[in-house]
Amino acid sequence: MVARLTFIVFALWLGMPAAYGQAAAAPASIDPATLPARDMHQGLLIAANPYTSAEQYKARFGKRTPYDGGILAIEVYFRNDNDLPIRINLKTMELLAGAPGEARQHLDPLSPEEVADRVLTKPKDPTPHFPIPRIGAPPPKHNKDWEEFAASVRSAALSTDLLPPHATTHGFVYFDVDRHYELLRNARFEVPDLAFMNDARPIFFFDIDLAPSIH
Repeated sequence: MVARLTFIVFALWLGMPAAYGQAAAAPASIDPATLPARDMHQGLLIAANPYTSAEQYKARFGKRTPYDGGILAIEVYFRNDNDLPIRINLKTMELLAGAPGEARQHLDPLSPEEVADRVLTKPKDPTPHFPIPRIGAPPPKHNKDWEEFAASVRSAALSTDLLPPHATTHGFVYFDVDRHYELLRNARFEVPDLAFMNDARPIFFFDIDLAPSIH
């Protein structure tokens, strides 16, 4: 009986990372504390690594990349040094970007499907436009190339919304900057909606200046 109980407890312990989602199975490839664009308080570190060159995108995504559609991919790292898990509302993250001396535009993150639509259907207009124009035409029928590219973007995206205690997770968040990568010198990445699970303590929002990461 004791041996049976020991096996059950061990099996439950092995299953715990899966219950928390992708975070437990996706260790960071670099130490996020070494990235120049970061913010840390209340035992939580959030760091941002924006990709700004075609070479970076090709090394990570291959032949076809978000860069082809003027999309900014920010690799975001979350490190939780607390004893409690943290919930992350991915939908409320924002990029604030604009020319120096002008009001910053608030940009919402794109889904992998929206990235694929912009990369594969957006006109190849060499003249950038800012603020970002909305795409009014309905997307065309999705073909095999679209499905494969969307799957690639999705697999690299930040997708977990629950960060276990003493764990690190990372993934990409995508924004349509219409090739205005130079505006990142006057841009901020905000993560406003975070909460400890099973604890009423609030977590103050994170505001990360991206300028230090631009060379």
